[in-house]
Amino acid sequence: MLVHLALEMIERDGFHNLTLGRLASEADYSKGTIYNHFTCREDLLIELSSESARRQLRYYQAVADLAWGGVRALYGLMLAYMRHAEVTPVLFECSITARTDTVCEAASEARLQRRDLVEAQMAQVVGSVVERAAAEGPFTNPRVSPAVAVDALRSYILGYAAMHLLSRRFLWAAESGRHDRLLVLASMVEGLGWPRLEVEELVTIQEAVNEIVDSSSADR
Repeated sequence: MLVHLALEMIERDGFHNLTLGRLASEADYSKGTIYNHFTCREDLLIELSSESARRQLRYYQAVADLAWGGVRALYGLMLAYMRHAEVTPVLFECSITARTDTVCEAASEARLQRRDLVEAQMAQVVGSVVERAAAEGPFTNPRVSPAVAVDALRSYILGYAAMHLLSRRFLWAAESGRHDRLLVLASMVEGLGWPRLEVEELVTIQEAVNEIVDSSSADR
């Protein structure tokens, strides 16, 4: 409940106006009760990033469970990551901020370990899809491993999503830019060593992924 309330407060007032004292007031709890849950604001931020990871884990597992080949599932994971940033921008922004050394050094070790656990589960799902895609072949990049190539894809999408959130005037932010986003994603995937899928097939994949992410987000 406190996590969801904190998200509502950030959406309304911005993250910089969120304090544990204000959270206590909004929740009608004492400050002591809030501090029993979170040692500091950074601790709360880590928990918000953990919530972001938990949602991504659900999306990724749902994509991995579809009756798709490994390459299609790989594209599906990337599109799910992008869609997550689009439909839950506050969580996505919190997950970026929670990566900074300043936040991690202030947060409790127990909170960090819980986030690490969720992210390890997420890595297992992604790893299984990468193995399927590599088994289907061909992975044609002689210089990097499939795991490194996937990390590069994630970095690209992280950069795209961050730009998208910074300004709605960003080149691909509008719905009209969807075709270009898919073209660039396909080019990145192909350039890193996996087979390229055409836009028509990617549109079909994106529609299935959007349904998974949007329906899960609506249930929250």
